Amino acid sequence: MRSLFAKILLAQVIAVVLALLVVVIITRASLDRGFIDFLERQESAVLEHLAPVLGELYATRGGWDFLRDEPHNWLHVLHEARPLRSDAAGRARLPPGARRRAGPSEGLADGLADGLAKGPPAGEEPFRWLRSFDRLQMRQRLFLLDERREYLAGAEVVAAGRQPLQPVIAGDSTVGWVGFVPMRQGLPPEARRFLRGQLGVLGVSLLVALVLAGGLSYALARQLSRPVRRLGETVSELSRGHYGRRAAVTGHDEIGHLADNVNRLAETLEQNRSARRRWMADIAHELRTPVAILKGEVEALADGVRQPDRRTFASLAEEIDQLGVLVNDLQSLALADAGALNLQQQALDLPELLRQVADAFRDRMAERGIRLELELPGALCLYADPQRLRQLFHNLLENAARYVSDGGRVRLIVDRTPDGVGIRLEDSGPGVGENHLGRLFERFYRVEPGRSRAGGGSGLGLAICRSIVEAHGGRIHAEPSPLGGLAIHLALPGVVDGA
Repeated sequence: MRSLFAKILLAQVIAVVLALLVVVIITRASLDRGFIDFLERQESAVLEHLAPVLGELYATRGGWDFLRDEPHNWLHVLHEARPLRSDAAGRARLPPGARRRAGPSEGLADGLADGLAKGPPAGEEPFRWLRSFDRLQMRQRLFLLDERREYLAGAEVVAAGRQPLQPVIAGDSTVGWVGFVPMRQGLPPEARRFLRGQLGVLGVSLLVALVLAGGLSYALARQLSRPVRRLGETVSELSRGHYGRRAAVTGHDEIGHLADNVNRLAETLEQNRSARRRWMADIAHELRTPVAILKGEVEALADGVRQPDRRTFASLAEEIDQLGVLVNDLQSLALADAGALNLQQQALDLPELLRQVADAFRDRMAERGIRLELELPGALCLYADPQRLRQLFHNLLENAARYVSDGGRVRLIVDRTPDGVGIRLEDSGPGVGENHLGRLFERFYRVEPGRSRAGGGSGLGLAICRSIVEAHGGRIHAEPSPLGGLAIHLALPGVVDGA
């Protein structure tokens, strides 16, 4: 039982079976209680009718001696008594054809008194008003007590005070009590047979409901497990490197959202694979150039084509320095990817640090007629890594010095913000198309032709800048500059209060 389909089907079938069992138990208890309530109401109606008959019989016979001396007269009383029917309001009324008398027994006592000695007329079937109750064993449980609640006739009483009794009144006095012995074994046999029939019908109904619920559960489990199985197949294909595989989005429920997320993951994996391949190719290209130059210079020296003079050694040193810069940049990016870019944060004077970095580029830019402008606050203390910030702004100014046209402008602006500090580096161009702005911070990405490789660089400077900014918990993005070129916006947290 490992498949999702089997688990869902089993869970739903168990839930349905438990629900049906609860229904059976509640229904059985309700039927039992309903029958008991029904019998108790019948018993109460019997006692209310029989008590006045016995009261008038007591008055007619002058006491209970006819029952004490001759117990069989009790059966004659039960055989000859006729029931009162109940109208819709629950009030007792006479049998058809009977004349109403003022007495509560409706004249039955006279007939009973005459018939106690001689029994029923020959050839005449007595009307047994307890016949319907006889099947429920009510006659066997009926008993009569005298005024002192001592046993007179009927069923044997164990504890007369524990069951409801109906008083027998003659004149203005209570001369006896009549009642029923409680049922000792639950429902009577006739009631149990009726209940078994009802429970049989209920069992068939529940079996049909179980079959229908099982069919619906099967359909639902299959409907739920099918898209999950397809998602599993898609993820399995992605794990084997088939990043072009996509999952079918069949709805807007949780499974549909999961399929959509799987498709986004597949797109991301495919893009990352393409970027990794492109990055490896770019790294190989960037390393090949200085290595090829170094190899050519060394071979020229070995063949005697070039002389080992100062100029040759300077050329070799320049290529080695460029190769070292590339290796250092790759190391910085590798550390950033691994989350191991080490930061030695401390409180520093940000405007002073920017002035120092800008002074290193001022003469170089001045040679090309590029004007470097600084708009810095008087004092601003930032909690950051000074070495990494120097690398950050050095890369940004290096990027501007390489690609800004001769006679252009570069402006560095620092503002205090509610969340920290905002820094903008704007230049006069050439500009960058809006379709390139979002990719400027990708590794080895270059914009052609204005900002081409002709100006030098490995294409890793802005990628390193993004890694440093994000390591400090900041944000960086590019947008068109109001000066006509490119504007780099940075937001750095960590401003020391009181600065």
